[in-house]
Amino acid sequence: MSDDKYTSIVNLDFQYAHRFMNWPREAKHLHGHSGLLTIELEDTVDPVTGFAHACKDGFKKAWEICDHFHHATLFQEGDPLLDAVLAVYKKEGINNDPENCVPLKKIDHALAWSYPEYRIVVTKKVSTCENLCELFYELLKNKMPIKKITFRSSSMNAASKEFK
Repeated sequence: MSDDKYTSIVNLDFQYAHRFMNWPREAKHLHGHSGLLTIELEDTVDPVTGFAHACKDGFKKAWEICDHFHHATLFQEGDPLLDAVLAVYKKEGINNDPENCVPLKKIDHALAWSYPEYRIVVTKKVSTCENLCELFYELLKNKMPIKKITFRSSSMNAASKEFK
């Protein structure tokens, strides 16, 4: 069997809202995107399965993290809107009701943390495509052999970063 490396590709799409807190133009307003996360996994082919990495397994591992961002609102640390949105969600009972929604575990990382009960993620850095590539890598690197991550938030906005 060859030691040649192959790349398996996992795509995840999800909707999210965010804003660029200190941006002077229109993106300072809360707005939404259909994000597409592409994760390239590199490994040798398993002689039994014939896969370098089974994409369905990669999808499941990645979705454990990405589900936090699906239909979520991302706030940058220090955004004054965060406390206001949390207060309204609490007052109005807007939450990730376990009877009707997939239960989420809390994200607790130096680059991001979450309020899973409200589908809110707080990021250390502004949520640009570049910073989201880094964030998803950091949250997923111990789960899979990531070669490259690409994140697209629209047809005009995308970034890629290779790792290793």
